[in-house]
Amino acid sequence: MKCDCWLGILSDYHQSDENDLHLNTIIEKLKEESKQSFVMSDILRTRFKGYEPKDYIDRRRGLATLFSFCPVCGTKINWKEIRGSLK
Repeated sequence: MKCDCWLGILSDYHQSDENDLHLNTIIEKLKEESKQSFVMSDILRTRFKGYEPKDYIDRRRGLATLFSFCPVCGTKINWKEIRGSLK
Protein backbone atom coordinates (compact mmCIF):
# COMPACT_ATOMS: atom_id res chain seq x y z
CA MET A 1 0.00 0.00 0.00
CA LYS A 2 1.39 3.40 -1.00
CA CYS A 3 1.52 6.12 1.64
CA ASP A 4 -0.35 9.42 1.18
CA CYS A 5 2.82 11.27 2.15
CA TRP A 6 2.55 14.09 4.67
CA LEU A 7 4.41 16.99 3.00
CA GLY A 8 4.10 19.78 5.54
CA ILE A 9 1.89 22.16 7.50
CA LEU A 10 0.39 25.45 6.36
CA SER A 11 1.30 28.27 8.73
CA ASP A 12 -1.61 29.19 10.96
CA TYR A 13 -2.24 30.19 14.54
CA HIS A 14 -3.88 26.85 15.37
CA GLN A 15 -2.59 23.47 14.23
CA SER A 16 -5.30 21.18 12.91
CA ASP A 17 -5.81 18.47 10.29
CA GLU A 18 -7.05 21.15 7.87
CA ASN A 19 -3.55 22.68 7.80
CA ASP A 20 -1.76 19.43 6.93
CA LEU A 21 -0.48 19.12 3.37
CA HIS A 22 -0.69 15.61 1.90
CA LEU A 23 0.47 14.39 -1.50
CA ASN A 24 -3.01 13.60 -2.83
CA THR A 25 -4.61 16.92 -1.83
CA ILE A 26 -1.81 19.51 -1.97
CA ILE A 27 -2.75 21.09 -5.32
CA GLU A 28 -6.41 21.65 -4.42
CA LYS A 29 -5.54 22.92 -0.94
CA LEU A 30 -2.94 25.41 -2.20
CA LYS A 31 -5.28 26.73 -4.90
CA GLU A 32 -7.96 27.31 -2.24
CA GLU A 33 -5.49 29.12 0.04
CA SER A 34 -4.41 31.24 -2.92
CA LYS A 35 -8.01 32.26 -3.65
CA GLN A 36 -8.50 33.27 -0.02
CA SER A 37 -5.36 35.43 -0.07
CA PHE A 38 -6.60 37.30 -3.17
CA VAL A 39 -10.02 37.84 -1.56
CA MET A 40 -8.36 39.25 1.56
CA SER A 41 -6.22 41.60 -0.52
CA ASP A 42 -9.40 42.93 -2.18
CA ILE A 43 -11.07 43.43 1.20
CA LEU A 44 -8.07 45.17 2.77
CA ARG A 45 -7.30 47.22 -0.36
CA THR A 46 -3.57 47.24 0.22
CA ARG A 47 -0.59 46.84 -2.08
CA PHE A 48 -0.51 43.18 -1.16
CA LYS A 49 -1.82 41.28 -4.19
CA GLY A 50 -2.17 37.80 -2.69
CA TYR A 51 -0.14 34.61 -3.02
CA GLU A 52 0.05 32.19 -5.92
CA PRO A 53 -0.13 28.45 -5.07
CA LYS A 54 3.61 28.05 -5.84
CA ASP A 55 4.40 30.72 -3.19
CA TYR A 56 3.17 28.40 -0.43
CA ILE A 57 5.85 25.82 -1.20
CA ASP A 58 8.64 28.39 -1.50
CA ARG A 59 10.61 27.88 1.71
CA ARG A 60 11.89 31.47 1.60
CA ARG A 61 8.40 32.92 2.19
CA GLY A 62 7.66 31.04 5.41
CA LEU A 63 4.03 30.33 4.52
CA ALA A 64 4.33 26.64 5.36
CA THR A 65 6.57 24.20 7.17
CA LEU A 66 7.76 21.76 4.52
CA PHE A 67 9.34 18.38 5.14
CA SER A 68 12.18 16.85 3.14
CA PHE A 69 11.07 13.32 4.03
CA CYS A 70 7.62 11.91 4.81
CA PRO A 71 7.37 11.42 8.60
CA VAL A 72 5.10 8.40 8.08
CA CYS A 73 6.98 6.25 5.54
CA GLY A 74 10.39 7.98 5.23
CA THR A 75 10.19 8.57 1.48
CA LYS A 76 12.16 11.56 0.14
CA ILE A 77 9.72 14.19 -1.14
CA ASN A 78 10.27 15.30 -4.74
CA TRP A 79 9.48 19.04 -4.45
CA LYS A 80 10.61 19.68 -8.03
CA GLU A 81 7.86 17.42 -9.35
CA ILE A 82 5.24 19.02 -7.09
CA ARG A 83 6.27 22.54 -8.18
CA GLY A 84 5.96 21.43 -11.80
CA SER A 85 2.42 20.17 -11.24
CA LEU A 86 1.36 23.54 -9.80
CA LYS A 87 2.09 25.38 -13.07
